[in-house]
Amino acid sequence: MAQQTLNKGDHAGMPNDNPLNDITGPLARLDDRRITLEQLRTFVAVAHNLDFQQASSDLSRSQSAITQGLQKLEDILACRLIERRRGQVADLTVDGKRLLPLAEEILARLSAAVESFRQPALQGRIRLGVPDDFPIGNIVTAIRRCMETNPALRVEVTSALSSELGIRYQNRELDIIIHKRSAQTGEALISDAKAAQKHTTLLHRQPLLWVCAQSLALPITGDIPLITFPDGCAYRAAALRALEQQGLSHFNAYRSASYQNIRTAISTGLGIGILPLGAIADDHMALNDQGLLPALPDIELVMTFNRENSLLNQFSHQLLLNTDFARARAA
Repeated sequence: MAQQTLNKGDHAGMPNDNPLNDITGPLARLDDRRITLEQLRTFVAVAHNLDFQQASSDLSRSQSAITQGLQKLEDILACRLIERRRGQVADLTVDGKRLLPLAEEILARLSAAVESFRQPALQGRIRLGVPDDFPIGNIVTAIRRCMETNPALRVEVTSALSSELGIRYQNRELDIIIHKRSAQTGEALISDAKAAQKHTTLLHRQPLLWVCAQSLALPITGDIPLITFPDGCAYRAAALRALEQQGLSHFNAYRSASYQNIRTAISTGLGIGILPLGAIADDHMALNDQGLLPALPDIELVMTFNRENSLLNQFSHQLLLNTDFARARAA
């Protein structure tokens, strides 16, 4: 009987069914063991800032170390990750945009795993409220990661307008709420202002803009056709306050609690909407600098919970560790 020759990694008497063993050419030389976490951190920092100097400052490393680390990662992957122009970062390449969420996921999972060993495992039930009219994709991802590293933890998420979240929090139906408020007025949703201030953390702040479709004919004569969320939304309240102060009339051209529906209605040219800077789509146009409408305040995203509760404190810490609220924007 002829002796069977085994390829490296084969089981005796079994065919080699690993497709990677048949790869030839450049891909055969790819080895994920050569990619370091420091290289991934370098790439993510450069991708977020689109600036070598700022990435260097964020990571407390020299600019030459940043550029060398990025170059090494590109060499290993055999592709360009950023577009360079005169030695500066112009943008991410197609491959860079493909790698970014994967690298972020790897680093976030590592951070969550390390954090889980620094404190006792979380256990119990947490009722979390998040705003309807805010893109919360990476918040939900952070919640999932937190429950993965804390199997005995149960997080129940409720989505509603900020005003409703405030009411439910006061009625003790929710333990933590993430909600929006006008930076100009700083209005609190909680009746006890001192308690609200003590237990509230600012997550992110960005400009609030009048927005319309690029195809919409301007200026508009007569009543302003508003595309807004229902009563109780901080965007809507700020816009109506600004219009009233200027004596400008309006009508509700479209109203919805759906974040994506609002953006779609704006894109179709149905009227003028009010959105934060991070939510503007490619086919939208901001009107704030055109002198057509009154100024709007910045909008703040904040988190409120009882800091004296150790479970809520630890959970909020893990949530903040795994969520970049400055980059929470619509797809």
